[in-house]
Amino acid sequence: MKVIKFDSARATWLFPLEEFGPVAGSNNPSVISQIAQRYGFAQVPTITTQEAMAKNGLPFGMGHFQNRDSRFAVTDFVVYNDGLVAIAEKTEWAEAFLEDVTTWVKSEFNFREVVSGIRKLYASTIVVDFESPLSRLLKGYEVISNLITSHAVTITPHKTPLQFSRLDFEVDRTVLAGQLALPKFVIERRAGVSFDHERYYCNAPMHTETHLSVLKEIEDLAKRQ
Repeated sequence: MKVIKFDSARATWLFPLEEFGPVAGSNNPSVISQIAQRYGFAQVPTITTQEAMAKNGLPFGMGHFQNRDSRFAVTDFVVYNDGLVAIAEKTEWAEAFLEDVTTWVKSEFNFREVVSGIRKLYASTIVVDFESPLSRLLKGYEVISNLITSHAVTITPHKTPLQFSRLDFEVDRTVLAGQLALPKFVIERRAGVSFDHERYYCNAPMHTETHLSVLKEIEDLAKRQ
């Protein structure tokens, strides 16, 4: 398996923002300005009303962060009433940024430790080339493909094979009633790339490194079929 691109990765920390802020309150414009300066954010949020923040959060955009010997982009950082979200190429980078910014505001502006705990969620998207066709994961693939193709009606004058294009896993929506963001694991053909190439866009609710490990195990299963 070859990584073509680390497309995007999100780290989300959920907690009540009121526990995190200083007891005496903070000078929000000053904090926002200094966060933007420290991380070089090109997009800086404008505070309007409490209602606007509750709906849209405070979005920062196109910043950067130095983590040990690596410098990487933080494409988005949003402060919500119920937590923080950071987006970078890898979840490890996004989380390193959240660790840094929360530690820094506690040191500089008397923000506090969150006493009720932090729930951490992750999502990563990667574009990869597989060495082995993923269609091998499906027992009887050739028979199924030929059956579907033989009965399909298409715009082309000749029969064009309908082939494996997507692997998709998600939870039963009926057991998570009321939850808006449902976890999904998806491997689908990269748009605009010939099926001769085993190139896939992969999305998963997990750390980037874990995602890579899972994709490698799936590829190994395909090779053994």
